[in-house]
Amino acid sequence: MDRINKGFTIIELIVVVSIIGVLATIVLTNASSYKGKAKDVVIKEDMNNFFHLAQEYFDSHGNYGGFCNDNSTQVLFDAIPAYEGKKVKICQHDANKLMVCAKLNFPEDRSKAWCVDASGTKKEISAGDCEQGNDTCP
Repeated sequence: MDRINKGFTIIELIVVVSIIGVLATIVLTNASSYKGKAKDVVIKEDMNNFFHLAQEYFDSHGNYGGFCNDNSTQVLFDAIPAYEGKKVKICQHDANKLMVCAKLNFPEDRSKAWCVDASGTKKEISAGDCEQGNDTCP
């Protein structure tokens, strides 16, 4: 007498559930790093807008003297995403020079920052260089 099996064995179900669990773990692990990188793209775009705002300010005032305290600068500065408990955005200026930098979210230790200065330099620097208080990107 032949017996016809209908359905799956418990071993087959355990294997399938295990595979789904491993795949879900991989996806969730990678998703968190992608979120940090996506936030960094937003920070870099917002920071790059400082160059254009600085040029407009210089054209209107003839120097960068009050750029960091200007209302338009503060609005753009406040729009840059920040993470809790850290000084993440720095604006330094004198009459002829300007540097704005913000710490990035990735890597997770926040050891990198994005720097923009009046000369048009836009680059990634170490967070320590951001905190040095320079008036140009190192």
